Order: sequence, then structure tokens, then C-alpha cells
Amino acid sequence: MNIQPIGNNKFIVILSREDLTDLDITYDTMDYSDIETRRVIWTILDRVRSRTGKDIDPSGNLIIEAAPDSAGGCILIFTVPVSKSNIGTVISKSNPTQIFEFENINDLLDVLTAARITDGKIYTDGKKYRAEFPTRETTFCRRIIEEFGKFVGCDSLTAASTHEHWQEISKSTS
Repeated sequence: MNIQPIGNNKFIVILSREDLTDLDITYDTMDYSDIETRRVIWTILDRVRSRTGKDIDPSGNLIIEAAPDSAGGCILIFTVPVSKSNIGTVISKSNPTQIFEFENINDLLDVLTAARITDGKIYTDGKKYRAEFPTRETTFCRRIIEEFGKFVGCDSLTAASTHEHWQEISKSTS
């Protein structure tokens, strides 16, 4: 289990396939309304507390974004909302990919080199370029990507529109 704080109210937990097995859960079965998922979240938050000293109350306001990774694990992004509104704890499963648009091929190639991205698909409409990267590839290098291109979306509608209206020119795999 890899725990990475990002500021005072956010941290990332990367769970390997082995971590998920040890916790007796899968990405597909994660659902905060299920008592077993709550047990896993409480276990993770206990480990966060022991490693970082941060005490996060899972019964308070907490947003948990979950995304699978291709190695069979998953990435969890925990955010403690700054506002005092009572939303409770929520797990939101994101689309496993994010789409970025680039004005030219050189900007896209610079991103691939600088961010060391090894997995994804590249599309063109004849003028611009789009890259569809797995969320696990962009989690730690999004600032680098956005220096060269713009974030288009991570929802299924954006992905479907890109697949339908843009021509795929490259597919890489790790």
C-alpha cells in the first residue's frame, strides 16, 4: 500500500493486486453502502493515520475517488471537503481513462517524453491531437500534461465522442 499526501485535505492510496487480496476486496465490489467496503476503508484510514499522523473520520465528510489500474490494483484519492456541508462519505468510481487535447504533435511527444507515459491511445482529427491515457498514468503527472495540452474530459461521453469522430493513429502498451 502506497500512501501519498497531497496537501492538507487530500491523499492518494495506491493498492496493488496483493493489497486488494489481503484486504479481501476488488475494485468491482467497492461500494460504500456495503459493510465490507467500509471495513476496508477504515483499515486503510488506520494505516494512513499510523504513517502520516492524520486522523480522518470515515463517518464524517469524505470523498473517495476510485480508479482501477491495469495491474489489477486500484488508485484511491481521498479528499476531506473544506466546506462544512454534510455530504457524508462517498465512493465515486471514475472512468479509467482521461482525455487531453494538443495543438500539435510536438506538444504531445513532449508530454510522452517528460511524463514518461507508456500506455494510451493517440487520435487526430487532421489538425489537432488527442491522447487517451489510463488514469493511473496521469495521476502523478497531470500538471506536466496540462503544460502542453488541455484536459478534455474523463467521462464516457467524451471518450465515445473521441472514438467516433477522431482517427486512432497509435496505441501503445506497457
